[in-house]
Amino acid sequence: MIEFNIEKYLDSLPDDVDTIDVSSKNLNYLPNLSRFKKLEKLYCGNNNLTSLPVLPEKLERLYCYENNLISLPILPENLERLYCEYNQLTSLPVLPKNLKELYCHNNELMSLPVLPEKLKDLFCYNNKLTSLPILPEYLTWLYCHDNKLRSLPTINKPLTWLSYHNNPIHGIINDISITYEHYFNFNKINKKMAIWNNFRYLYYCLKYRKRFLKIMEPIIKKRYHPSYLDDLKEEDDLDEKLGAW
Repeated sequence: MIEFNIEKYLDSLPDDVDTIDVSSKNLNYLPNLSRFKKLEKLYCGNNNLTSLPVLPEKLERLYCYENNLISLPILPENLERLYCEYNQLTSLPVLPKNLKELYCHNNELMSLPVLPEKLKDLFCYNNKLTSLPILPEYLTWLYCHDNKLRSLPTINKPLTWLSYHNNPIHGIINDISITYEHYFNFNKINKKMAIWNNFRYLYYCLKYRKRFLKIMEPIIKKRYHPSYLDDLKEEDDLDEKLGAW
C-alpha cells in the first residue's frame, strides 16, 4: 500500500480550494495551511494528530475527531461546526460566536468555556465536567451524561433532548420511579435544581459561617459604625440617612 504524502497532496491543490479532506490517512501532522485563504471545510479525522496548525480565517467546519489532540489552536471567528470528539483534550479555546454545533465528547475536559448564543447542539458527554456554563437560549440538544456534574444550569424551553444520566446530579434530583414524561419535564427539573441550589447555598453558608463572619466583620463594622452619622446636618432627612446607613 502506497503511503499517503500529505505535503505532495497539499502542493497539488489550488490556493482557492474550499474543502480539504485528509481523513483516515494515518497522519502524524498537518503542514501549514495559511495559503488556503478560502478554505471553509477541513476534514482531518481518524488520524494520529497531536496538534493542528493555525487555521484559515474563513474556516466554517472543522472535523478533527478521533486523533490524539491534547489542545486546539485559536478557532476562526467564522467557525460554525466543531467536531473534536475522541481526543485527549483537557480544555477548549474560546468558542467563536457563530458556532452552532459542538461535539467534544469522549475527551478529558474539566470545564467548558462560555457557550456562544447561536449554539444549538452540545455533545459533551464522557468527560470530567463538574459543572456546565449558562446554556444558550436556543440550544436544542444537550448530551452531558457520564460526567461528574453536581448541578445543572437553567434548562430553556427550546431544548428538545436532554441526556444527563450517570452524573451525581441525576441521582440527587430524580428517583427510581421517574417516568419518561417527568424526565423531559424541564420545568420540574428547573424547580428541583432551584431547591437543590438553595440547599447547597445554605449548607456552605452554615459550614463556613465562622470564616465568612471573620472576613466580613471589619467590613460590617466600617459600613455601619455610628461615626457614619457624625456629619449629620440639621437640614438632613433623618429617615433617609438612617435608611442609607
